Amino acid sequence: MSRTLPQSRLLDPSTLAAIKDLRLVARMIVEGFLAGEHLDRRPGAGTEFSQYRSYQPGDDLRHVDWRAYGRSDRFYVRESEVERDITVRLVLDATASMAHSDGELTKLGYARLLLAALAYLADQQGDRVSFHAVQDGGSVDLPAQRGRRSLRRVLHRLSTVEASGDWPTWEVLGHRIARAREREVVVVVSDLYDDEERMQQALSTLQALGHEVLVFHLMGRNELDFGYRGDLAFEDLESGARVRGNADVMRSGYIGRLQRSLETWRVGLLEIGVAYELVPIDRPVDLALRSFLLRRGRLP
Repeated sequence: MSRTLPQSRLLDPSTLAAIKDLRLVARMIVEGFLAGEHLDRRPGAGTEFSQYRSYQPGDDLRHVDWRAYGRSDRFYVRESEVERDITVRLVLDATASMAHSDGELTKLGYARLLLAALAYLADQQGDRVSFHAVQDGGSVDLPAQRGRRSLRRVLHRLSTVEASGDWPTWEVLGHRIARAREREVVVVVSDLYDDEERMQQALSTLQALGHEVLVFHLMGRNELDFGYRGDLAFEDLESGARVRGNADVMRSGYIGRLQRSLETWRVGLLEIGVAYELVPIDRPVDLALRSFLLRRGRLP
């Protein structure tokens, strides 16, 4: 059965990025998407049973299902939608390469739209949201909180962060984004152009801590298709290194190397249990949002 087309697809990412009110944009994306998908929101009150999960130290013993224990000799907790306490940790790659533009839209501009929509969605579901902008020249770290005030803080910092510097070492980054006390949903939005070893260490460590990690890999359409013509000079936004050449001569070799790189990232992350999604920045944001919800098991 076909689904209603979400209203947000009537606006392309460049149009959405031009709207200054990030909360309005987030609401347009999420509510348009939810209307199109007919997705029920989390119940606001009550204790309707949703699922079992294994008992963890610190769980309230009142929620242990003793009948299930009698049958299986294992402790299980009856968990309702409203009883789940989820933290959604949003990690933005705010390094210099995220300033890459494709037409009027930059990768950072698209990342703002996607993360704003995810923050708004998490807030609507009653989840706690934290936000980190990752770059070596500064730091933005908002602790996990819930509620409208927290959402406003996240959206404000999202709207003001600028792309600069490169990806920090784990020694610098680890204490900021790694939380081992409880399982979290960690969403990383990046172009994966930074130091590969540093980024893999960060992602594998987050996964090893027991978190559910999802990477949105942002790429410009001009990077994917290499639709350039004539003699050009390409500059690395982080190192400043330049490469000159003829686009027609370079195209075949470039696309081959790019495809190998994308496949290496996809396979490498999946092997360590990190979910991977390649997102061209001309893709409607609601499609990326749907990928997130599919990963979270929120769609039928």
